[in-house]
Amino acid sequence: MMFLPDTNVFSAYLAGRSESLAERMRSEFAAGTLRLSFMVIAELEFGAEKARVQFGTTRFARRVDTLRQQLEIEPPGPEFPRCYAQVRSQLEKVGRKIGDRDTIIAAHALALGAVLVTRNGDEFSRVAGLTVENWQMD
Repeated sequence: MMFLPDTNVFSAYLAGRSESLAERMRSEFAAGTLRLSFMVIAELEFGAEKARVQFGTTRFARRVDTLRQQLEIEPPGPEFPRCYAQVRSQLEKVGRKIGDRDTIIAAHALALGAVLVTRNGDEFSRVAGLTVENWQMD
């Protein structure tokens, strides 16, 4: 099984906000089942850049750099455009759109055949065919 954590999951992990999340992430790192979406790393890099501009190098920015070294970034791949079009069309049809970046992340998970790990299950549960898990219990 392949897992694609959302930005909010990696943010909580990198900030050390949840021990249960950290344990699960370490386990999946070791098993080789985690994937890093191109969209998620872009969002994390944006957060790190904002912190760098405001505070100089921060612990969060260093952890984002380390994450880039630990996981390969998953490119969109050939199935992504079709998945994106289907997800966006389906959500617009029922009048329950989600954010643009979340639409990209959901489509990326579908294109990879991955389980999306997020703390935002309400939003992502709107996407037909997407398997969603929340690993943060505390």
